[in-house]
Amino acid sequence: MARLALSKRIKNLPPYLFADIDKKKRDLRSKGVKLVDLSIGDPDILAPKGVIKVLCRQSGLKENQKYALDGGKQQLKEAVKVWFKKRFGVSLNKDKEILPLIGSKEGLVHLPLSFVNPGDYVIVPSPGYPGYKSAAILASAKVYEAALLEENQFLIDFNRIPRTIRNKAKLMYLNYPNNPTTAIAPKHFLENAVKFCSHYGIILAYDNAYSEIYFDKKPQSILEIKGSKEITLEFHSFSKTYCMTGFRIGWACGNKDLIAGLLKAKTNIDSGIFGAIQDAGAFALEEEDKYVDNLRKKFRERRDMFVKGIEAKGFSGIYAESTFYVWTKIPRKYKKSYDFAEHLLDKGIAATPGVGFGKYGEGFVRFSLTVNTSQIKKALALI
Repeated sequence: MARLALSKRIKNLPPYLFADIDKKKRDLRSKGVKLVDLSIGDPDILAPKGVIKVLCRQSGLKENQKYALDGGKQQLKEAVKVWFKKRFGVSLNKDKEILPLIGSKEGLVHLPLSFVNPGDYVIVPSPGYPGYKSAAILASAKVYEAALLEENQFLIDFNRIPRTIRNKAKLMYLNYPNNPTTAIAPKHFLENAVKFCSHYGIILAYDNAYSEIYFDKKPQSILEIKGSKEITLEFHSFSKTYCMTGFRIGWACGNKDLIAGLLKAKTNIDSGIFGAIQDAGAFALEEEDKYVDNLRKKFRERRDMFVKGIEAKGFSGIYAESTFYVWTKIPRKYKKSYDFAEHLLDKGIAATPGVGFGKYGEGFVRFSLTVNTSQIKKALALI
């Protein structure tokens, strides 16, 4: 029936990568296949006990059972302000430069609705988080995939972006520590990114969701870079730092006009974050430093075990600098990353084909170390 036809923008959306993988996993499990799931970045580790206690206690308060303020609770914004200053040395105005979000994904996807017009270009990293491209399509924008190449340490070469694209681009997404490549951006790259976006009048959306999942080199905030606040919004997530994926809470911070524009979109889309979850988030930022330290130790142990294991299997081109992912080249006998992912499924292992993150992800596969060490050992035995 013609009246029930999908809109052009929805038709233009690619199948959501993880939904497609979920369907394949469900099909196999319905047949009795027991999978070791290394496909999606949803940690098996419980959120901090103190956070759960705060959530339970605050859920009973009458004030938290009403509509939340769109701009977020003052306690949460103050906690973000203090944490950000302590972690990155950057001062933020909690009323104008911080906006709590229903998860960082929500803010990243809604941002183009506030600032991008139909026909504008949005520059997305490739390989990169699929939500960036979807956000551009939903805003009726054109997409330019900027290559993250192995020979460039998975950093965008801004000189390779055609001038015709630069002059028509309204927004660029960057993400370091990077999903899926695990790369961390050095300071000189962040400085070049700010200069590039400032020169061409491009809004910079910096996804820093994995800022606390590192092993040796400590990631920076792009807001540490001189001039960045003029053109940047940085996004953070409680999902990765505190294993609070199901809570759906994060924040954006940076340029006050970008904050105001994103808030205007959000006031017409949602009614804010459940107040008790905001209270739990504030507690996490204020009290759970030791939890995050221990989390890094657990992921380091898993990373070291898995990398050593696949090296022994003959894998090469292995990257695991940060995050809880391992990004590696597929074996030479496989021409396509999807073919290798299908092979792994047949073996009882769910992993994510690199091409699902964009055309420049072809030839790689991403393993997510969000299962315990016994499951990792099982996966290594099956590969």
